[in-house]
Amino acid sequence: MAKKFNPAPGWPAAPEGWLPFAGWEPDAAWPPAPAGWQIVIDDGTPEPTAGSSVAGMLKRAAQGIAAHASAESDALAQGPDVVWSAKGQPLTGVGGGRYRMTASTLFFETGTLTTNAQQVPTNQLFDIDMRQTLTQKARGIGDVVVHIHRQSGVEQAILRDVPNPREAVAIINRVAYDARMAAHTLANTHHYTSGLAPHVATPPPAHASQHAPIVPEVTAKQLDPMEQLVKLGELRDAGVLTEDEFAAKKAEILARM
Repeated sequence: MAKKFNPAPGWPAAPEGWLPFAGWEPDAAWPPAPAGWQIVIDDGTPEPTAGSSVAGMLKRAAQGIAAHASAESDALAQGPDVVWSAKGQPLTGVGGGRYRMTASTLFFETGTLTTNAQQVPTNQLFDIDMRQTLTQKARGIGDVVVHIHRQSGVEQAILRDVPNPREAVAIINRVAYDARMAAHTLANTHHYTSGLAPHVATPPPAHASQHAPIVPEVTAKQLDPMEQLVKLGELRDAGVLTEDEFAAKKAEILARM
């Protein structure tokens, strides 16, 4: 007979056809199952015969690939330069994303049989937030929404089913802010030094005051909308702007784009 998952009272429903894998444990936030409760039962239909061995082989292969990817992710997450790492915890227990962050780069991978891997410089991250369903809240997980400032525009990435999502948002915001400040300082340093002549400056005319300071003329550069959004996020992160002020100014900038 074919089997099916039999959730205990108070447990969330699982996707159709899902069965607990080896080592699976119910979430600690769920109510305990009654004594003697069977979480896997017969569903009353005969087990398919044609091709069943092939299906079993494919299932075992997928589980093996997932375990290998998880082991690789665990090893990378232990790197000395990693400031934050997490693995997504979907309800099914398989296919969760793998995320890690250094001071310079955010890495995220999704998929089991095929892997979609991306890496983003941390100085391109801004407006990091969290969203959480009631089920996710009960399980202590949530989605972390990250906005990425690309040359082609603003892109959104979602790190799904992340444990301790508020802590993750705080860490990513802090690292991204530090990276933007470092990039801004480097850009300003380059701006003021790239135009300096390599030879000794010509002395001022004889009639000029020997004590008068020589002040370089600086022309203000008009920021484009994307740069304005980044600056706005930095002011919000630094506590200069309130959330309401940030939202109002952000809407004003987006309306001009």
